[in-house]
Amino acid sequence: MKKIVVVGSLNADFVVCASALPREGQTVLGHSFDLFPGGKGANQSAALARLGAHVTHIGKVGMDDHARLLKGSLERAGVHLSGLTEDDSTHTGIANIQIADNGANTIVVIPGANMRLLPSDLDPFIPLLIQADYIAIQNEIPMETNLRVAHIGREAGATVIYNPAPYRNGSDQTCHLADLIVPNETELSELTILPVATDQEIELAAGRLLEKGNTKAVVVTLGARGCMLKEPKGSEFFPAVTVKAIDTTAAGDAFIAGMIWSLSEGNDLKTSVGIANEVAGYAVTILGAQPSLPTREQFEQFRAQLKK
Repeated sequence: MKKIVVVGSLNADFVVCASALPREGQTVLGHSFDLFPGGKGANQSAALARLGAHVTHIGKVGMDDHARLLKGSLERAGVHLSGLTEDDSTHTGIANIQIADNGANTIVVIPGANMRLLPSDLDPFIPLLIQADYIAIQNEIPMETNLRVAHIGREAGATVIYNPAPYRNGSDQTCHLADLIVPNETELSELTILPVATDQEIELAAGRLLEKGNTKAVVVTLGARGCMLKEPKGSEFFPAVTVKAIDTTAAGDAFIAGMIWSLSEGNDLKTSVGIANEVAGYAVTILGAQPSLPTREQFEQFRAQLKK
């Protein structure tokens, strides 16, 4: 079985649901509140493990109730936590998420311990990174740590998958080292300083991003429209599956996990992008980040329903 390492954030998600998102200066009455395990890195790890992949998570949490929530969720999913460390000088990461009834959301992240995962903290885990077949990174940890992970992965021959979310200064340096870059439209525009209002502009911007370093492909996630795969030989759009969206919070993480899982199972990139669309389609039908991530059995049942 291929070995996957995810280096990234763990957040406790405070989720408030309302009929519509408030405008600036407006107060609205919500109708529900929940506390869920989340964080881009932890979501990707949990999704991979539930699908049946061998995944180890490298990250940092505080020593509080939120850390226990997150560790418990990852353990139940089957994630290996030998790369998880604790920091008693700060709190576990927190995300404040507002969700409208149409599935739209706004998110504010307070990183906490995630931003204490320094490059030097990777030293005990270099054997894990060197042995990995796939390494996934995002932008909710220090950029210097991402850069070191990408260097280690590239030198070891791992496939490095980079999700530059949220966009931060320095993202372009990691792009140069990634085999596969997975931005959304906004991140693509910020990375390339190009417009992305039309399909043609998205394709052009993805092509510009593909020119960076040794990148083999760029996959642009397009929300309800699906995604676009850009390779040196051309591009292809993949429509999203048709579902009723309840919560889009972890859709991007589910997409990336589905793609990596499929690649680790021996499928080619095009097949894996299609599967990623389906995993993301499942995730948006359930409230919460990690609660929305399917097991392999749940995903196979979902796929069967899609084909009817």
